[in-house]
Amino acid sequence: MDKIDAIFKKMELDRHSYDVAEELGIDHKTVLAHLKKAGYTKKLDIWVPHELSERNLMNRVVICDSLLRRYETEPFLKKLITGDEKWITYDKNVRKRSRSKAGQASQTVAKPGLSRNKAMLCVWWDWKGIIHYELLPPGRTIDSELYCVVKKFFLSHFISVQIEPIFNHRSY
Repeated sequence: MDKIDAIFKKMELDRHSYDVAEELGIDHKTVLAHLKKAGYTKKLDIWVPHELSERNLMNRVVICDSLLRRYETEPFLKKLITGDEKWITYDKNVRKRSRSKAGQASQTVAKPGLSRNKAMLCVWWDWKGIIHYELLPPGRTIDSELYCVVKKFFLSHFISVQIEPIFNHRSY
């Protein structure tokens, strides 16, 4: 049996490249090189094939089909509100002009620190576009308290137009 075949056979059972290299008595970098050539990618410390299996592809088709059929009877995407946040870095350089007489040295000004200021920009949008954004004060982050305040704002707004929004956010 070829070493490359042995690597792939072991990967199907173990999926940890260090263990495969140790069991086969070959260098770990050799195992990594063969996995990358074969299109494997590392996910959460295990190596998986980059391409989806036939079953994964069929599951995606079935789910997409059911969502499309659901959308025909209930346009839920128009109710969806999603949001995200991004750290915005900025410099707060304040320069003052100074005047001096001819022959005198100008006033020295200390260089600003190397650390940059940052603030969090929070943006929420629906199918039409951005519906709310907020630049949080420096040092403030999104937490459950702020999220609930914004959610109540959206609920009161959408209830007034008789739409019940669906909230979606990956980090809340």
